[in-house]
Amino acid sequence: MTPRAIFISRSFDQIGNQLQQFAANGGKLFAQSLLRFEGIKNENIPLSDVVFISSIRAAHFFFQDQGIPKVLYACAGKETERKLLEQYQIECAYVAEEAGNPSQAAVTFKEWLKERTVLFPSSEQSLLSYSSLIPTSQKTERMVYRTLANPVAIPPCDYYVFSSPSNVSAFLEVNQLPSNARCIAWGKSTEAALNSHQIPVYHCLTEGSVQELDAYLRTHVFQSMEL
Repeated sequence: MTPRAIFISRSFDQIGNQLQQFAANGGKLFAQSLLRFEGIKNENIPLSDVVFISSIRAAHFFFQDQGIPKVLYACAGKETERKLLEQYQIECAYVAEEAGNPSQAAVTFKEWLKERTVLFPSSEQSLLSYSSLIPTSQKTERMVYRTLANPVAIPPCDYYVFSSPSNVSAFLEVNQLPSNARCIAWGKSTEAALNSHQIPVYHCLTEGSVQELDAYLRTHVFQSMEL
């Protein structure tokens, strides 16, 4: 199916080259996060050997409140690794390779962590996939921001790229998917959220990065188009 219109639940500067070129060539692109965020104040967070950063947004709210501790850093996925280096000059000692499959990546992270203590700054709506396997005595969990729905009506599209379970929920508050729409999920958690609403997933990203999305769109969606 050659797309005439595509929705992605991310802002235009976070969607990758393929979708930007699609829009530049006259395609109807709706790039819109359906969420807003607010920080949660924390005091007296104990020091840990490792800070695990699940997303660059978690990093932003954590560092804004706590500064940047001089510890080891771990993160979920190469995109978060890249942004931590670009924005905060932080080099991660551990990067979860399959960020789109957190249940599997959590096993690998636990093996890497060994006996070290770890701090998880995260969203109030986090599924806590990585921290769930770590013994209570070894971890500190702190909610550093909350995710709030900001639903927007989206015109009918051929493809929908959902970047998080929260964006799925916000979308469905005011929208319905066309019966022939094809959904792309940004990892297993987003896929599960779509499936919970009986929405089939056409493709699920495993790394959860714009580079992976670009590669998939180039070879499976835009292969017959000159972009």
